[in-house]
Amino acid sequence: MDPNLDNRNILKVINEFEASYDLSSIKANNFNIWPIVRIAICFGLISKRYSGDTFLKQKKSKKSAFASFIAYRSFLSMNKQEINIQTLDVTHDIYLYKINEIFFDRVHFESKIEKNDDYLKKRFNLADFTLRDKTHNKVEMDFFQAVRLYKLLSLPYTLLVILKNIEILKHLLNLHVFFRSKSINSISILIKIPFKVSYAILLSKFGKFFFKRSTVKFLRHANYYSLESMALTLAARECGIKVSHVQHGSQSDDHPAFGKWNNISSQGYDLLPEVFECWDQQSMEVIKRSFGSHAHHYANLNGYKWVDAWKKGEIPFNTNELKMFAKNKFNILITLQPSINGVQDFVKDCINESSDNIRWWIRLHPRQLTDVAINEITKTFKNKIKSEAVIVNLASTSPLPSILSVTDLHITAFSSSIFEASYFDIPTIITHKMGLDYYGSDLDSLNGSFCNNSTCIKKKIEDGVNSKF
Repeated sequence: MDPNLDNRNILKVINEFEASYDLSSIKANNFNIWPIVRIAICFGLISKRYSGDTFLKQKKSKKSAFASFIAYRSFLSMNKQEINIQTLDVTHDIYLYKINEIFFDRVHFESKIEKNDDYLKKRFNLADFTLRDKTHNKVEMDFFQAVRLYKLLSLPYTLLVILKNIEILKHLLNLHVFFRSKSINSISILIKIPFKVSYAILLSKFGKFFFKRSTVKFLRHANYYSLESMALTLAARECGIKVSHVQHGSQSDDHPAFGKWNNISSQGYDLLPEVFECWDQQSMEVIKRSFGSHAHHYANLNGYKWVDAWKKGEIPFNTNELKMFAKNKFNILITLQPSINGVQDFVKDCINESSDNIRWWIRLHPRQLTDVAINEITKTFKNKIKSEAVIVNLASTSPLPSILSVTDLHITAFSSSIFEASYFDIPTIITHKMGLDYYGSDLDSLNGSFCNNSTCIKKKIEDGVNSKF
């Protein structure tokens, strides 16, 4: 089987295993670890399509190990009343924007009316494991060294986890045999799973310790399926805290974290959120198809408040520079993804052969903002960037809604930016088969179309230019 499987085929294999195996038996320390296993396998296979050098590396704490240890000791000595938090938003730098000295989280964004109790809401940043205030992003507690210690301890602790839950090895062996029968080499992925489980268990103990010394009532994830997030979810559920996932991007049937969960027990999974807060009805339907009317996992329509605020002019972002570059041009935004290395060849042809009245805005995925990825794009379009026919840095670092405010046409392989574009009534061209898999039935409602060659794209650009000028 092709080692570079697309998401649909990966989930097809996963679903076959789910349908034939007793998932309720895959446990460690009396909780079901199938979500960790499923996510590890799916994204392990997906990562084979990625170029590792184009990913942002984990941040390091600005504090010394000693200073972090002292801060951690101080935290341990706190009593319940000293950590006054009602809602904890688990987020990451890639979702944050600093505008006029105020930090905005595009995933957890709330209107001014909803922000009256911001002092009871805190932000836990997975980029550096810090607890921060919501408005100015000021660090209140630094857990970087503590989390790193738990990760180190998880290595020897793995042996204890395996000895206590010896059947994990049997399940992993059965998975290996199953995937080998499908001509899929999964050994490098499966061998890491006991370590992931061990780390999640230890980190959940830390999370439980934190929650018991705080007044947290709600835990809201921007990305529930990171290992750290699942550990916090486990801890929160054990403490009776309501856990939700707030949509940050595509929630399609072919996304392993959201689509096609099969054979779920009546108890659900302690590692998954209870509520999935969704942008729109299409995203809700994906969750409903996965979990049905399950009492422990359900969807809620929450809207995309970040985009709504931009459309209402509530975000104080200065777009003058964007408007200067966009003036008297037909502006085309290209949104990239880590799993597609650079710009597809037939899209490159369209850029290189375009007329002077077209401005190309190439936006790297937030996780691609590395020197390697930026240099690759810069090298590819050196002359076009020099003549300012192609804009990369400004397109990649400005909030997406600000770019969309000057965009005439959006092109992407399969980025969820198609949703944001549709909210701004901007047409999108999907250029990869996976885009059809993701959005095929919804393309019309998303103002999207599919092109897999330069002729098709050039025709749509020509129509757009003629319509604008």
